[in-house]
Amino acid sequence: MVTKKKYGNVIDVSRCIDCRACLVACRAENEVPLGHTRIWVRDIGLQGEFPELSQTFVPYNCMHCDEPPCVAVCTSGATYKREDGIVVIDQEACIGCGYCLPACPYGVRYLNPTTGKTDKCNACVQRVEVGQQPACVATCLGGARMFGDLNDPNSEVSMALKNATAARLVAPVTDTGPNVYYINGDVSHPSLRPHEPEYTVAESVWRSLFVPAVLVGAGLAFAGQAVAFAKQLLDGEKEFEE
Repeated sequence: MVTKKKYGNVIDVSRCIDCRACLVACRAENEVPLGHTRIWVRDIGLQGEFPELSQTFVPYNCMHCDEPPCVAVCTSGATYKREDGIVVIDQEACIGCGYCLPACPYGVRYLNPTTGKTDKCNACVQRVEVGQQPACVATCLGGARMFGDLNDPNSEVSMALKNATAARLVAPVTDTGPNVYYINGDVSHPSLRPHEPEYTVAESVWRSLFVPAVLVGAGLAFAGQAVAFAKQLLDGEKEFEE
């Protein structure tokens, strides 16, 4: 049996030099509007004590969670998780309601001011599908960003995790199952801690009232169709008997 792919990231914190080449490549590849970004390099400051000091930079992007809260709250079904593990947004289906923004524990989404739609890192699926690496990974000068199939024991990401002295997640929110692993560096800084998913009043109302209403409406519509169909059958039988 062939094991299906599960894409994810491994980030070697010790190799990031904060050159920002990844941000430039991402912006150019995905036409990210000025003032917004799909990925980050977060400076968590000096670590250690003088004279043993070091500067730590942490690359950061969508976690492509196994159980993404953004998918659960998407009112139009625009946000979904592909079979290969990448969480994407169907731009044609997105209605720009913004409910997914506070629902994302990692704060990786934004509203595109040009399109009015939600956007985020999609692992450059347009490149991945033709055998290329995401733009940020392909341009990472220090080799800090890695991307590949976590289910393939011979992939770069699997080998990096196997050979690392320690691998950890950025304080994952319970049950989301993030798929970005950090090695060779401390990622416990407060600025990297995610928040619990937040739901707006409107979204809460939508979930508690609109969804049940839709289901009830669908049930009534089905029942109405069933009654009409039964009536047609009876009328047909009467005509046949006459």
